[in-house]
Amino acid sequence: MRVQHAVSIPALIVASAACAQDVSWELIRPSNTGVPGDYTQTIFIDDDDSPWIGGYIPFWEEGGVGHFDGTNWRVLGNVDCPQIGQQIGAPRFNDIVKTDDGIMWIGSGRGLLRFDPSEEPWCVTRYTPSNSGIAGADVSNIDIAPDGTLWMACSTWGGGTQGGLSHYDPATDTWESWDTSNGLPWWAGWDWVDYVATQPDATGGYTVWFGSGEMGLTTYKDGLFIWYGSPTPPNVDPLPYSTLGKDPVADNGDMLVSTEDGIAFRHPDGTYTVIGAAPAGLTSEISIVQQVSGGRVLLGTYYADVFLWDEGSWTYLGDWGSGNHTYILTEDSTGAFWAGGIGGASKYENGAWQRYRLTNTGFTSFFPEAIAHDPLTGDVAFATNAGAGVGGFDIMHPDRTWTNANVATYGLGLPWSYPTDSTTNMAYRENGSMLFTPRNNGLHEYTGKDFITHIADPYSFEHIGVAGNGRGWVSTGNFVAFQEQPDGSWQLFTSDDGVPEGGITDIIADPNDPNAVFIGAQFGIVRTDGVTWELTPREAVGLSLNSIGYHIWAFDVAADGTLWIASGIGLFHYDPATGLYDTYDLTNSPLPSDDIHDVEVAPDGSVWISMFDATFPYPGGVARLLDGEWTVWSQGSSPLPHNQIWDMESRPVPGGYAMWIACASEAIAVITVETSNACPADLAEPFGQLDFSDVAAFLSAFGASDPGADLAEPFGQFDFSDVSAFLNAFGAGCP
Repeated sequence: MRVQHAVSIPALIVASAACAQDVSWELIRPSNTGVPGDYTQTIFIDDDDSPWIGGYIPFWEEGGVGHFDGTNWRVLGNVDCPQIGQQIGAPRFNDIVKTDDGIMWIGSGRGLLRFDPSEEPWCVTRYTPSNSGIAGADVSNIDIAPDGTLWMACSTWGGGTQGGLSHYDPATDTWESWDTSNGLPWWAGWDWVDYVATQPDATGGYTVWFGSGEMGLTTYKDGLFIWYGSPTPPNVDPLPYSTLGKDPVADNGDMLVSTEDGIAFRHPDGTYTVIGAAPAGLTSEISIVQQVSGGRVLLGTYYADVFLWDEGSWTYLGDWGSGNHTYILTEDSTGAFWAGGIGGASKYENGAWQRYRLTNTGFTSFFPEAIAHDPLTGDVAFATNAGAGVGGFDIMHPDRTWTNANVATYGLGLPWSYPTDSTTNMAYRENGSMLFTPRNNGLHEYTGKDFITHIADPYSFEHIGVAGNGRGWVSTGNFVAFQEQPDGSWQLFTSDDGVPEGGITDIIADPNDPNAVFIGAQFGIVRTDGVTWELTPREAVGLSLNSIGYHIWAFDVAADGTLWIASGIGLFHYDPATGLYDTYDLTNSPLPSDDIHDVEVAPDGSVWISMFDATFPYPGGVARLLDGEWTVWSQGSSPLPHNQIWDMESRPVPGGYAMWIACASEAIAVITVETSNACPADLAEPFGQLDFSDVAAFLSAFGASDPGADLAEPFGQFDFSDVSAFLNAFGAGCP
């Protein structure tokens, strides 16, 4: 069983041709791969019934709005759009509307955002009091008037006094705004407006209805304000208190309001039809009341309960989510209802709720502990650790669809039957089957269809390797390793057999012997096939003192069989054949720290390390050694989101390779390195082999005018010369 959800960033574009050794970056985070956060304050249903689900993650203050077309997810958010920014409150989207020209207008905590989904890359133009006539930067509600202009309820995020009622005409780019200094009828200092709606009048034109929780309801038309929340309100029966819902006006002009007689419809001619009270027993639990089609009403509570009023009675539709707050209710053209709040969003259809949230729509965790690449399919797997309150593993497929395995996939992912919320490690076999280790719960395998248990005992496995012969190896943190046998059983080895002393750091396949692996530990690295054990002690590179800095922290094996060894005092390049080694540390390199935590030899032979100093101000980052020269990337001076790195894994891509970096508490950074493309026709997995998948990838890219298919002059123009160049390159084969 393969369960998929997606963001629509084509992999071919990410890896398109560039100058030799050019570097590009991508950040893969829970906030930019599916529903962008479990706090949902707005859902907009587009003309094709596809939802735009707003969401944010409070601790990281990341989020935006995720669009789901039924298969693919794509996010507009503050990770990839700098105009939204990453200030506190910036990704908290309050309301979304769309004008007839296809432009979407988003009310956010930091301004009104203009968004054109047809323009690439996705980003926004932001309107604030500093660059426009808007009354306040926190736009909580937007309504499109019958004349196509926008009316906005504005305040100031974080408790400021700035705010008011704003009116914007996109056709003329003109603004009008009112606060208590120029028309709002309540007393000075209370300029906040929380909600707004425009209702057509039976006599022509429309009236603007707006207000706040503190000041009550007001109307505006033709320069006149009428304050229904004043100490002496107008003599109206029933007296309205507020509008109800994000979008209180129906297509027929009826507006849902709260009145002294209860919930009611106000008709364009000024008359009212009173619904009356909420469902029995509900008072302060009510969080939102929203009008939907056919004169019906939805009601949501702070416990995620949803009720439907229809033909004079209330029906309970169930709990849409986690039992938490409901902030938004809406309906699509098929009659399906959507709800959102704390806990993501849900769709009510055919009598049941289908939940969508961080845990089943994209990447789930800011705390990925390990990365694994499938050499057969191009899948990338991540060991996740309770980033959204649950954990397991995630798989990102080449088309950017996702498979999630955890206890909160709600039928859209894989089952997770292990009593833990994290995975410590994983490794792929050549056939695309994945070994993985749920924390403290043995060793298991996901075949792409089924789960297999290999070692059921509650070992705390931390490292996995697969030898060239396809047999798996797994180890605990100390002294214990298992080798998979030809009959499928697993043989136990300890330090008495030759497992190196100290905490184990990694298991890596021998690049020159399909039957052997290297097992590294604090006090040495052993090469073994399970029969013979050849130890390289740490003293071979001068690590002889009894302190943590003189332990082996990580290692990798180059194609020539030499070892790259990381420690707390630098990096060593050791040749077992000669016993000679080189040292790289603070004295002879530009590295900001010699506390080396990970080593990865890239496909081009360059050596990558991660480093992180334990002393304030904690310098570190990622560095690459290529042809004797270092390049360093650090948090703050590069896109790298964190200097503390838990894992680095590389894989070939067309024209170069990509380095995948698991950043502690900051998800994934991907650095794509463009080397010379000696095989321009090699466009699809498996790289290094030309077959029909490369032809299909070229045709797809050519049809989409993707730069990856622009192989011949004149560049920027897609024609038969590009097709001819591809056919010639395909016929020549890969060197």
